[in-house]
This record gives sequence, C-alpha cells and structure tokens, in this order.
Amino acid sequence: MSQNSLLKKIRFPGQREGETVELIIRKHKISLLGSFFYFLAMAAIPWIIFYFVAPIALPFFLQPLYAKLFLLLTLIYYLFLWLFVFIVWIDYYYDLWLITNQRLLDIEQKGFFSRTVSELDLKRIQDITSEVHGILATLFEFGNINIQTAGERERFTLHSIPHPVTIRRKIVRLYEKARKKDKHYFREEE
Repeated sequence: MSQNSLLKKIRFPGQREGETVELIIRKHKISLLGSFFYFLAMAAIPWIIFYFVAPIALPFFLQPLYAKLFLLLTLIYYLFLWLFVFIVWIDYYYDLWLITNQRLLDIEQKGFFSRTVSELDLKRIQDITSEVHGILATLFEFGNINIQTAGERERFTLHSIPHPVTIRRKIVRLYEKARKKDKHYFREEE
C-alpha cells in the first residue's frame, strides 16, 4: 500500500466532507540535538560531583551512610531528568502540521495537557516562502516555511521542517487546486 493511499485514509476530529490529508509534517529530528546534548550534560552532573567534587570538598559523602543517601538523591534526580526527556519527546512527537486538500492545521503540544490547534484555509494564502539558513540546515535539509495570509493570524510559520523547498512546492500545488475547485472564490475577486 502506498503512502499516498495511507494518508487518504487518515481521519481527524473536525475533518470536513471531501477533505483528505495530503501531508503530515513534523520538525526535523535534528531539532532534538540541542536537547540531547543538554540532557547528556545534566546526566553527567552527579558523576562529576561524586568522583571529583566529593573527595575534595565533601569527603564525608564517601562514608557508606552518606554514599547511600547520595545514591538515593541521584536516583531521584535521574527520575526527574527522564521526566523532562519524556516531555521534550512528547512536545516533538505531537507538534505537527497536517496539510489537507483544503486547509493547513498547526497542532502545537505544550507539555502533557495543553494543545493549541490553528487552521488556515489554503485559499487564504497570499504568499509562501521557504528559508534554509546555515551550514547544518543546508547539510541536513531543514528550514522554515512562512505562509502569509489574509486573516486574523497574518503569518503561519512551520519551524525546522525537513525539505522545506519541496514541501513549499506541494503546498503551492494544493493552493492552486483549492482555488480552481472553488468557483465561488473567483466570483468574489471580480
């Protein structure tokens, strides 16, 4: 089964009649790289304290009772660190953009229990640009897409997405199809 036919079968709340999913976009995986190095550095802190700081500044930590207390505190620390890793993963995985044949949905997950959904009719697009800045972005092919609209939210930005030029072209094709299908839209312009 092709990916296109799988996308056509996807259903979501608030889906309009005749609306089919054309693209599902997530941030590029490289956007997790900064968080990975941050959490790696945070994971090293207890080891640095135990092996380098404690023997010099806190020698009583080396006694068995205090060493067990330090181990307990370290385990609690790692538990919270894993919780933050999980929050970063949830934020990455559930932040996505759905592009259908009629509109663009921006779904932004904020923590565990907060989600914001914004939508844009493809017919309201006035301008669409893709940006790729820097060596890493060029090498790994990720960047931003800015969509200028004629609505309340004047600008939609898709941050750190893979293959922004290709996706911009697909959105432009969907925009053109949506405008051709809506004959009423052309009557309003005249």
